[in-house]
Amino acid sequence: MTHPASSPRDRAGHPRGMTVLEIMIVLAIIGGLFFIARSGFRMMTKADLVEDATELTAVMRRTSQLAVEHGELHRVVLDLENQAYVVELCQGQAAIARNEVIKADDEETRRALDRARQRLNGLPPDALAAGDADEATRRAAALAGHHVAERTCRPADDSFTGDSSGKGWLRKLRKDRGVKFKEIWVQHRDESASKGQVAIYFFPLGSAEKTVIELTDGSEVFSVLVFGLTGRVELHDGALHDVNDHMLKNVMGDKDAKRESEK
Repeated sequence: MTHPASSPRDRAGHPRGMTVLEIMIVLAIIGGLFFIARSGFRMMTKADLVEDATELTAVMRRTSQLAVEHGELHRVVLDLENQAYVVELCQGQAAIARNEVIKADDEETRRALDRARQRLNGLPPDALAAGDADEATRRAAALAGHHVAERTCRPADDSFTGDSSGKGWLRKLRKDRGVKFKEIWVQHRDESASKGQVAIYFFPLGSAEKTVIELTDGSEVFSVLVFGLTGRVELHDGALHDVNDHMLKNVMGDKDAKRESEK
């Protein structure tokens, strides 16, 4: 006659508990399953950061190519408030002002034009530009000691850049997934930026501004590096140990003692 299965018993017939080894094996299995589940979750959430960082890197590489192909100054403007960026074509003055303000100061421009008109009241009406109101305004402002619209930047046009992706040159980070710009260092700024707008310039001869852009999803960080002499753009997994290792290197690869603004 058979008996139903029962729990293991010792030689005296008493139920036997789990040994320390068995407990350790169970805990190890539970820990392994938890690690696998957590890693899988991080891979899914990190994917958004990876995709955004990869796309930004590709767009900046294409911007560098466009500057060389068309012989025109180009820039990528990063909007840290809206977590977006756009490629722009710039025409006119190629010099980059240190700590420049992306958005023009309309009030300062108006004051400059008022000063210009006061100084030039004695001139004939058509002395500045015959029939061209915009050119007259620019010349008047220049004579007043304030340069207006020396460089004009506008969003790059798909027909000009040959973009076939259908996305256009205005891109947005997945801020609804927590992806955002963390901090940006660029050559023409004395301090890093974590708000406002920042422009990174690419020049017709293939060079660019040295730049470090950090993107984060709140947990992981990716860094986009732009090299000055060659305009090369690289994507790094993680934050740099020391940003100055990149920002303070000169064209020979040696580290400068100071930023250009401190020399």
